Amino acid sequence: MRVVVLGAPRPLHLNRWKDCLTEGGQELGWDMLHLPARDIPADDVVRACKGADLLIWARTHGHDPTGNIPEMLCRIEDAGTVTVGLHLDLYWGIGRREDQIGVHPWWSCQWVFTADGGHQAEFAARGVNHHWLPPPLGRRWLGRSLPDRRRFPGRAVFVGGYVPDIHGRHRPALLNWARRRWGHRFVQYGRSRPVWGPDLGTLYASAELVLGDSAEAGRYWSDRVVCTLGRGGLLAHPRVEGMAGLGFTDDVMLLYDRGDFGGLGRSIDALTAARRREMTEAAITLIGERHLWEHRLRDVERVVFECG
Repeated sequence: MRVVVLGAPRPLHLNRWKDCLTEGGQELGWDMLHLPARDIPADDVVRACKGADLLIWARTHGHDPTGNIPEMLCRIEDAGTVTVGLHLDLYWGIGRREDQIGVHPWWSCQWVFTADGGHQAEFAARGVNHHWLPPPLGRRWLGRSLPDRRRFPGRAVFVGGYVPDIHGRHRPALLNWARRRWGHRFVQYGRSRPVWGPDLGTLYASAELVLGDSAEAGRYWSDRVVCTLGRGGLLAHPRVEGMAGLGFTDDVMLLYDRGDFGGLGRSIDALTAARRREMTEAAITLIGERHLWEHRLRDVERVVFECG
């Protein structure tokens, strides 16, 4: 299969899920062409898609081709190439994102896949042919790294920022609880202390516990779940509808009811070294067998070409 990815190629040390998507297609034996979406002329995209089976527009907010984008998509589709919009964000309940559903031309792709899995009827009402795509991991990041506790001394860590209108009240409560419990042994990494690429694996290998959180919504979680579990980090994360059916159970991570920090603390205290190793090994196996980009691309292929 020949696939054009309209995304954002980035260096190895940065967040590069569009590159991981492209590499996932290559793992499947697909012919992949990755183009930068920002300011590429629409005519260039049309030419690149000539003879392609699939265009995957892997969205980055603000990264759009120049020219008439709706016309670009129509020309590509009329030539026989299926158009797919793909992103890993939550949209419903996030004002500035929700307002764009069905409005921005990206939503007019023939098929749209996002990690927002709880609002199928609402997407349909906006005229969007939406399907759920739980976040995957790039194969290059699968497996344990060597720890380096001089660089990453935190016993417990959190990787991410805080945006009030997205993350609500739970995230600051979680961070405050962690600071009270661990003091200086808790370290938060985020916008002011970014960690990407190989360093992220080293961080997860160095910490005893990785605290996770995602914006509260049914059938949605951020890619920090697979990014942590696939690299061998011991992840604590609130329970979310839809997780168990995909293998994200108490066998691979510390799940707790949102806001129940007392219960989370007791679960942490009960862990033995052997149990930690058992859970993280099972987590790596789960991600490797079910949650890499090649698995999600097979899901897309099945929906678009078999079920469509």
